[in-house]
Amino acid sequence: MSGDAIKEFKQVRIQRVSGQHNEVDSDAVTCEAEVLLRLNGERYGLFHCLPTNLEELARGHLTSEGVCSSHEIEEIKSRRDGKKYVIEASIVGCNAKLNRINTTIKISTADVWTAVKKLNEHSVLFAKTGDAHIAAILSKTNSVFAEDTSRHYAIGKAIGLATQRAINLNESILAASCRQTASTIRKAIYCQIPIVISTSAVTSLAIQSAHKYIVTLIGFAREGRFNVYCHKERILGLD
Repeated sequence: MSGDAIKEFKQVRIQRVSGQHNEVDSDAVTCEAEVLLRLNGERYGLFHCLPTNLEELARGHLTSEGVCSSHEIEEIKSRRDGKKYVIEASIVGCNAKLNRINTTIKISTADVWTAVKKLNEHSVLFAKTGDAHIAAILSKTNSVFAEDTSRHYAIGKAIGLATQRAINLNESILAASCRQTASTIRKAIYCQIPIVISTSAVTSLAIQSAHKYIVTLIGFAREGRFNVYCHKERILGLD
Protein backbone atom coordinates (compact mmCIF):
# COMPACT_ATOMS: atom_id res chain seq x y z
CA MET A 1 0.00 0.00 0.00
CA SER A 2 1.47 3.31 -1.08
CA GLY A 3 1.28 6.63 0.77
CA ASP A 4 2.58 7.96 4.06
CA ALA A 5 4.40 5.67 6.44
CA ILE A 6 2.03 3.99 8.88
CA LYS A 7 2.66 4.50 12.58
CA GLU A 8 1.99 1.49 14.75
CA PHE A 9 1.94 3.53 17.95
CA LYS A 10 2.10 7.13 19.12
CA GLN A 11 2.83 9.04 22.31
CA VAL A 12 -0.08 10.71 24.09
CA ARG A 13 -0.14 13.10 27.03
CA ILE A 14 -1.44 11.56 30.26
CA GLN A 15 -1.77 12.29 33.96
CA ARG A 16 0.05 9.46 35.71
CA VAL A 17 -1.17 8.61 39.22
CA SER A 18 0.75 6.39 41.63
CA GLY A 19 -0.49 6.21 45.20
CA GLN A 20 -0.76 9.78 46.43
CA HIS A 21 1.56 11.12 43.72
CA ASN A 22 0.53 12.32 40.25
CA GLU A 23 2.37 13.97 37.38
CA VAL A 24 2.06 14.87 33.72
CA ASP A 25 3.69 12.22 31.55
CA SER A 26 3.39 10.49 28.17
CA ASP A 27 2.37 6.99 27.21
CA ALA A 28 2.59 4.88 24.05
CA VAL A 29 -0.74 3.76 22.55
CA THR A 30 -1.44 1.67 19.46
CA CYS A 31 -2.76 3.43 16.37
CA GLU A 32 -6.08 1.71 15.71
CA ALA A 33 -7.87 2.59 12.47
CA GLU A 34 -11.13 1.92 10.64
CA VAL A 35 -10.65 -0.44 7.72
CA LEU A 36 -13.45 -1.15 5.27
CA LEU A 37 -13.31 -4.47 3.41
CA ARG A 38 -15.21 -4.55 0.13
CA LEU A 39 -15.80 -7.93 -1.48
CA ASN A 40 -16.55 -8.09 -5.21
CA GLY A 41 -17.50 -4.41 -5.10
CA GLU A 42 -19.88 -4.74 -2.15
CA ARG A 43 -19.36 -3.72 1.47
CA TYR A 44 -18.35 -6.82 3.45
CA GLY A 45 -17.36 -5.49 6.86
CA LEU A 46 -15.67 -2.78 8.90
CA PHE A 47 -12.56 -3.73 10.87
CA HIS A 48 -10.98 -1.75 13.71
CA CYS A 49 -7.36 -2.80 13.63
CA LEU A 50 -3.77 -1.74 13.21
CA PRO A 51 -3.53 -0.42 9.61
CA THR A 52 -0.59 -2.64 8.61
CA ASN A 53 -0.48 -5.71 6.34
CA LEU A 54 -4.03 -4.97 5.22
CA GLU A 55 -3.92 -7.08 2.07
CA GLU A 56 -2.58 -10.00 4.10
CA LEU A 57 -5.32 -9.40 6.67
CA ALA A 58 -7.99 -9.65 3.98
CA ARG A 59 -6.45 -12.81 2.54
CA GLY A 60 -6.13 -14.44 5.94
CA HIS A 61 -9.59 -13.35 7.06
CA LEU A 62 -11.38 -14.61 3.96
CA THR A 63 -9.70 -18.02 4.06
CA SER A 64 -9.79 -18.51 7.84
CA GLU A 65 -13.45 -17.53 8.07
CA GLY A 66 -14.44 -19.96 5.34
CA VAL A 67 -15.56 -17.26 2.91
CA CYS A 68 -13.41 -18.80 0.19
CA SER A 69 -10.32 -20.90 -0.29
CA SER A 70 -6.98 -19.30 -1.08
CA HIS A 71 -7.02 -20.21 -4.78
CA GLU A 72 -10.43 -18.52 -5.18
CA ILE A 73 -8.96 -15.09 -4.41
CA GLU A 74 -8.35 -13.22 -7.64
CA GLU A 75 -7.05 -9.86 -6.41
CA ILE A 76 -6.64 -7.83 -3.23
CA LYS A 77 -5.69 -4.15 -3.13
CA SER A 78 -5.73 -1.62 -0.29
CA ARG A 79 -5.67 2.16 -0.18
CA ARG A 80 -5.98 5.03 2.24
CA ASP A 81 -9.14 7.11 2.01
CA GLY A 82 -8.74 10.11 4.30
CA LYS A 83 -8.59 8.83 7.86
CA LYS A 84 -9.96 5.43 6.82
CA TYR A 85 -8.51 2.54 4.85
CA VAL A 86 -10.23 0.50 2.16
CA ILE A 87 -9.46 -3.03 1.00
CA GLU A 88 -10.89 -4.21 -2.31
CA ALA A 89 -11.00 -7.99 -2.70
CA SER A 90 -12.20 -10.03 -5.67
CA ILE A 91 -13.04 -13.72 -5.32
CA VAL A 92 -14.62 -16.41 -7.49
CA GLY A 93 -16.76 -19.11 -5.90
CA CYS A 94 -16.99 -20.11 -2.29
CA ASN A 95 -15.93 -23.69 -1.71
CA ALA A 96 -14.26 -23.56 1.71
CA LYS A 97 -15.33 -26.32 4.11
CA LEU A 98 -14.44 -27.54 7.56
CA ASN A 99 -12.54 -30.81 7.12
CA ARG A 100 -10.63 -33.06 9.45
CA ILE A 101 -6.90 -32.43 9.32
CA ASN A 102 -4.68 -35.19 7.99
CA THR A 103 -0.94 -34.65 8.26
CA THR A 104 2.24 -36.44 9.31
CA ILE A 105 3.75 -33.52 11.24
CA LYS A 106 5.33 -34.29 14.63
CA ILE A 107 6.86 -31.85 17.09
CA SER A 108 8.86 -32.12 20.30
CA THR A 109 8.32 -30.37 23.61
CA ALA A 110 11.38 -28.30 22.70
CA ASP A 111 9.51 -27.08 19.61
CA VAL A 112 6.74 -25.79 21.87
CA TRP A 113 9.22 -23.77 23.94
CA THR A 114 10.87 -22.46 20.78
CA ALA A 115 7.51 -21.26 19.49
CA VAL A 116 6.80 -19.44 22.76
CA LYS A 117 10.28 -17.89 22.79
CA LYS A 118 9.83 -16.60 19.24
CA LEU A 119 6.45 -15.11 20.12
CA ASN A 120 7.99 -13.22 23.01
CA GLU A 121 10.92 -12.02 20.90
CA HIS A 122 8.60 -10.63 18.21
CA SER A 123 6.10 -8.98 20.57
CA VAL A 124 7.53 -5.55 19.80
CA LEU A 125 4.28 -3.57 19.84
CA PHE A 126 3.10 -5.25 23.04
CA ALA A 127 6.39 -4.33 24.72
CA LYS A 128 5.86 -0.67 23.80
CA THR A 129 2.11 -0.34 24.49
CA GLY A 130 0.88 -3.40 26.41
CA ASP A 131 -1.96 -3.48 23.88
CA ALA A 132 -1.36 -6.08 21.20
CA HIS A 133 -1.78 -9.77 20.51
CA ILE A 134 0.80 -11.64 18.49
CA ALA A 135 0.29 -14.64 16.22
CA ALA A 136 2.77 -16.68 14.24
CA ILE A 137 2.83 -19.39 11.61
CA LEU A 138 5.90 -21.55 12.16
CA SER A 139 7.19 -24.19 9.76
CA LYS A 140 10.47 -26.05 9.52
CA THR A 141 11.78 -23.64 6.90
CA ASN A 142 9.99 -20.33 7.48
CA SER A 143 8.14 -18.26 10.05
CA VAL A 144 5.88 -15.19 9.96
CA PHE A 145 4.65 -12.98 12.79
CA ALA A 146 1.86 -10.43 13.09
CA GLU A 147 0.69 -8.16 15.90
CA ASP A 148 -2.67 -6.43 16.23
CA THR A 149 -5.03 -5.08 18.86
CA SER A 150 -7.46 -7.90 18.00
CA ARG A 151 -6.54 -11.58 18.33
CA HIS A 152 -8.66 -12.40 15.28
CA TYR A 153 -6.85 -9.86 13.13
CA ALA A 154 -3.43 -10.92 14.40
CA ILE A 155 -4.20 -14.52 13.44
CA GLY A 156 -5.68 -13.44 10.11
CA LYS A 157 -2.60 -11.37 9.25
CA ALA A 158 -0.26 -14.23 10.16
CA ILE A 159 -2.22 -16.65 7.97
CA GLY A 160 -2.28 -14.14 5.12
CA LEU A 161 1.46 -13.56 5.36
CA ALA A 162 2.09 -17.32 5.39
CA THR A 163 -0.11 -17.88 2.35
CA GLN A 164 1.59 -15.05 0.50
CA ARG A 165 4.98 -16.68 1.16
CA ALA A 166 3.73 -20.12 0.11
CA ILE A 167 4.21 -21.68 3.55
CA ASN A 168 2.49 -25.06 3.74
CA LEU A 169 -0.09 -24.51 6.49
CA ASN A 170 -0.78 -28.24 6.73
CA GLU A 171 2.80 -28.75 7.97
CA SER A 172 2.92 -25.70 10.26
CA ILE A 173 2.11 -24.50 13.76
CA LEU A 174 -0.16 -21.60 14.69
CA ALA A 175 1.20 -19.99 17.86
CA ALA A 176 -0.58 -17.10 19.55
CA SER A 177 -0.62 -15.04 22.72
CA CYS A 178 -4.41 -15.05 22.91
CA ARG A 179 -6.96 -17.44 24.35
CA GLN A 180 -8.32 -20.06 21.99
CA THR A 181 -12.08 -20.09 21.55
CA ALA A 182 -14.48 -21.66 19.08
CA SER A 183 -13.97 -18.71 16.71
CA THR A 184 -10.17 -18.77 16.72
CA ILE A 185 -9.73 -22.54 16.52
CA ARG A 186 -12.10 -22.57 13.55
CA LYS A 187 -9.60 -20.39 11.70
CA ALA A 188 -6.96 -23.10 12.08
CA ILE A 189 -9.42 -25.76 10.91
CA TYR A 190 -10.48 -23.86 7.78
CA CYS A 191 -6.80 -23.37 6.91
CA GLN A 192 -5.86 -26.98 7.79
CA ILE A 193 -3.31 -26.01 10.45
CA PRO A 194 -2.73 -29.14 12.57
CA ILE A 195 -1.15 -27.70 15.75
CA VAL A 196 -2.23 -24.66 17.76
CA ILE A 197 -0.14 -23.35 20.65
CA SER A 198 -1.46 -20.66 22.97
CA THR A 199 0.27 -18.95 25.87
CA SER A 200 -3.20 -18.35 27.29
CA ALA A 201 -6.34 -20.37 28.09
CA VAL A 202 -8.62 -22.46 25.89
CA THR A 203 -12.39 -22.84 26.07
CA SER A 204 -14.56 -25.94 26.07
CA LEU A 205 -15.83 -25.29 22.54
CA ALA A 206 -12.28 -24.80 21.28
CA ILE A 207 -11.40 -28.22 22.71
CA GLN A 208 -14.54 -29.77 21.24
CA SER A 209 -13.80 -28.45 17.75
CA ALA A 210 -10.10 -29.32 17.96
CA HIS A 211 -10.94 -32.87 19.00
CA LYS A 212 -13.49 -33.31 16.18
CA TYR A 213 -11.28 -31.93 13.40
CA ILE A 214 -8.01 -33.43 14.69
CA VAL A 215 -6.15 -30.33 15.84
CA THR A 216 -3.47 -30.71 18.49
CA LEU A 217 -4.43 -27.99 20.96
CA ILE A 218 -1.92 -26.68 23.52
CA GLY A 219 -2.68 -24.00 26.09
CA PHE A 220 -0.95 -22.15 28.94
CA ALA A 221 2.43 -22.63 27.24
CA ARG A 222 4.45 -20.43 29.58
CA GLU A 223 6.59 -20.47 32.69
CA GLY A 224 8.04 -23.91 31.98
CA ARG A 225 4.79 -25.79 31.46
CA PHE A 226 1.96 -26.36 29.01
CA ASN A 227 -1.30 -28.30 28.77
CA VAL A 228 -2.24 -30.58 25.88
CA TYR A 229 -6.01 -30.70 25.52
CA CYS A 230 -6.37 -33.11 22.62
CA HIS A 231 -4.47 -35.09 19.98
CA LYS A 232 -1.23 -35.44 21.92
CA GLU A 233 -0.06 -38.04 19.36
CA ARG A 234 1.60 -35.26 17.35
CA ILE A 235 3.94 -34.45 20.25
CA LEU A 236 6.94 -36.74 20.56
CA GLY A 237 7.77 -38.32 23.90
CA LEU A 238 4.38 -38.00 25.61
CA ASP A 239 2.93 -41.06 27.35
